[in-house]
Amino acid sequence: MKTSQKKQKVNLMKKTQNFKTVVIMLCIAGAIVLAYAVQGIYFSYTGSVETEYIFETVDKQVVTAQGFVVRDENRTVNGKNISILEKGEERAYVPIVSDSASVAKEQTIAISFENEQDAKAYNESLALEEKIDHLVSLQNQGNVSHINVMTLNSEISSAVNEYMKIIESGDYSGLDDAVRTVSYKLTTRQLATGAKLNLSPLISEYKKQKKNLLKTIGTKRNVNTEYAGYFVSTVDGFESVADYKSIAEGKIDTEGVEKLLESEGTKTENAFGKIIGQHTWYFVCNLPLNESFSDRTGYYVNVSFPDKGIYDLPMSVESVSSRAGDSVAVVLKCTSMNRDISALRKERAQITVKTFSGLRISNEALTADENGTEGVYTLNGQRVAFKPVNIIHYGDNYVIATAVTYYNDDGSVDYYKTAEAEIKAFDRVITRGRNLSDGKVIG
Repeated sequence: MKTSQKKQKVNLMKKTQNFKTVVIMLCIAGAIVLAYAVQGIYFSYTGSVETEYIFETVDKQVVTAQGFVVRDENRTVNGKNISILEKGEERAYVPIVSDSASVAKEQTIAISFENEQDAKAYNESLALEEKIDHLVSLQNQGNVSHINVMTLNSEISSAVNEYMKIIESGDYSGLDDAVRTVSYKLTTRQLATGAKLNLSPLISEYKKQKKNLLKTIGTKRNVNTEYAGYFVSTVDGFESVADYKSIAEGKIDTEGVEKLLESEGTKTENAFGKIIGQHTWYFVCNLPLNESFSDRTGYYVNVSFPDKGIYDLPMSVESVSSRAGDSVAVVLKCTSMNRDISALRKERAQITVKTFSGLRISNEALTADENGTEGVYTLNGQRVAFKPVNIIHYGDNYVIATAVTYYNDDGSVDYYKTAEAEIKAFDRVITRGRNLSDGKVIG
C-alpha cells in the first residue's frame, strides 16, 4: 500500500515538472514573438532605414553596326587608280615616311633597292641612326646641375603617364617618341644629381655598325610621289569599290551599304602603298529606324572600333537616307587620322547615340510623395527629407536623374525653393524604410 502511494507521488511530481517546463517554453516563445512584434512596431514608427550614397555618373546609349570606311583613294586616269603606288621593276621598296603622314607633291616617300636583303640592311641603318641621335642629344646636355630635381621628377612622372596612356589607347604610333622622352628625362636627372655618363663609346659603336651596313647596300633610288596627300602603306584592294565624292554628298541608300559590305577587294600584287587625297573620311552603315539620327544631322557622335582598339572618335552625322523597311543608311564623317585609323575598312562600330549625365539612383530608392511627385527620401543626420528628381534615363535597376528647378509665376527661377529641394552627389538616399515622410526624425 505504501509502495503504491509512493509511485503516485513520484508520478505527480514528474507531471508537475513537465507542466512547468511547458509553461517556461511557452513564456520564452511568447517573449520572442512579443520582441519581434515590438521591433516591427518600433521600426514602423521610428523609421529604421537602409541608405546608400548617390554619385554623379555618365551613361551611354550605344548602338552596334557593321559599316564600310570610304576614303579619297579612288582617283582614276584612263580607268587606272593613280592613288595606288606601284613598284617599278623587280626591286624592294622601303617607305621613309610613316603611315598617315602628310606628303607634298614630288616628295621622296620611299627608296627602292636591288633586293630584300639590301632593304633590310637599310631599315637597320635607320634604326641605328635614331639611337645615335638620341644618345648625342643626351651627351650634348652639358652642365645640368642647375636644373631643379623636383621639377625633373614631375616631368619624369608626366612622361611616364604619357607612355602609359599610349599603351592603354592601343595607338602605338607615338610610342617610340614616348620611350625616348622617358629615357631623356631619366638621363637628365642622373646628370643633374652628379652621375658621370660617358656615351661616346656606345655612339662610336653604333656609327661603326651603321657604316658597315651601308657598305653592303647596292644601288638605291628615290621614289617620289606625283600627288600631295597622306601616305598609307596598306593596300587592301577595296580602294576602287566606293565613290568618295558620292559618299561625301550622302548619295547612298541601305542597298548601297549592303553592296559595300558584301564587296570583295582586288589585290594589287606590286603595290607598296597609296596616296590618299585628304584626311577626311567616311563611315557608312545601316541603322535601325529608331536609332537613325534623323534629327541629329550636323551633330557629333562618338564612334568606337573596339576590334581595332580605337575608341571615342568624334564623327559628325552627315546624312541619313530615306527609310527602307525598318532601317536607314547613315553617313558619318571624321577628320582624325593615325596609323590604325588609316587601316580601317569593313568594321564593327559602336556608336554612342546619346550620353546621359546625372545622378545614378537605384530603383529601390525611388518613391513618390503624397502629390505623386517622383523623388527620393534622403537622410541628413536623423532627419528625413523628400527630394524631387527629374529622371532622364532608365537603366537596369537604376535611373539617371537630375535635380528639379522651380520657377516663379513670372518665369524666373525660384532659387530658394530650388536650393531647398536640390539633390546632389554624396547625398544619402533611403532604399528601405517604413512610414517615411518629409521632416520625420529617425531614432
